Amino acid sequence: MIVPSRRWHELSVIERQARAAQRSEQPTWDLSEALMRGLPTSTGQVTFNAETYPDPQGMRKLRRRIAARENAKYGLSLGEDHIVVTHGATEALFLLAHTFLTPGDRVAVQAPSVLFYREILENLGATVVPLNAESDSATPARMRLLHSPSNPDGRLLAEGAAALHAEAAGADGALLVMDQVYDELIVGGTRPREDQDLLDAGHVAKVNSVSKSFGCPGVRLGWISTAPALAEALTGVAERLRMGPSSVAQQAAAALLEQPVDGNLPTLAERQAIAMKALPMLDFFEAAAPPAGGLFLWLKLADRNAGAQRLCDRALSEVGVRLMPGPGFWQGTDDRVRLSFGAVPESLSEAFDRLRQLAGPARTQAGEHGTRSCTDRPTPQVSR
Repeated sequence: MIVPSRRWHELSVIERQARAAQRSEQPTWDLSEALMRGLPTSTGQVTFNAETYPDPQGMRKLRRRIAARENAKYGLSLGEDHIVVTHGATEALFLLAHTFLTPGDRVAVQAPSVLFYREILENLGATVVPLNAESDSATPARMRLLHSPSNPDGRLLAEGAAALHAEAAGADGALLVMDQVYDELIVGGTRPREDQDLLDAGHVAKVNSVSKSFGCPGVRLGWISTAPALAEALTGVAERLRMGPSSVAQQAAAALLEQPVDGNLPTLAERQAIAMKALPMLDFFEAAAPPAGGLFLWLKLADRNAGAQRLCDRALSEVGVRLMPGPGFWQGTDDRVRLSFGAVPESLSEAFDRLRQLAGPARTQAGEHGTRSCTDRPTPQVSR
């Protein structure tokens, strides 16, 4: 067999955890269903024209809808020419890196973060260095990558922090990439307003998708919001990589984007409350405050020497609950565990009940339980 030339030919830790957990096919993630239950039946009907190749920049109707949503959230004045539709946020990140980086370029990435950032960048030959989003605006780099709310810890950037990084990127002739895929899952904070002039200056690119806010990662539909000149350049590169995004996915996303901004916040707040109430009963974690945004608790082990990887392995094998260890994230450490509260309430409550068994003397095999979830990501969907 020919040996792959790229380092990322093996399944990620996230995917290996998910496959190990999929012994039970019970759904745990239903934000999309929660939204659709409140829609007229006609809204859920998707029609599409598959007789021509799709516009590589994306359908105009969809781009206009995306622009309107970004304007409502951030106080911007974007139009359809500011938007490039992509095959999920992951393709958006790859497209930006592929277009603007050359081997040896330095990229500063907010840490901790998902491994996919580093792996995409390093496999294009970039050098990745950690970035403290609140204090390292002077760090020189060809590209800066911030995520807010952040994954895994749910932090929001402070007001004005993104502007400082954008100005620094402009001074360096660099690009600031803002991953905002969790920006409609902010339970305990406020989205900062953004500066249209900074975006139109051509040194900022915002990335988002329908995966997290709508609970629809299987649709595989994301977008980049940036200056029209950058959007045009990205469209030319995107056309050569994959012709155009799926017409079916674009129509599905257009239907989802008719929904009110932050439409899933009540559902998410309920689930976060369940997790925060149950957390003190697990003596292997330190006390934690609720995160400002996202779907996760970023928990510190009470015993730093216990090992997050060992705990997560035990949780899956002994009580059938899937957690994500700190080393599964870039710059994550083995004294941290990411616990998702995105599951449906029944599964979330049962998962905490099982974890309490893990802390006690009794040991029950996963085969007796199936697999429930304080999940690394909502089964069966993929979470970056």
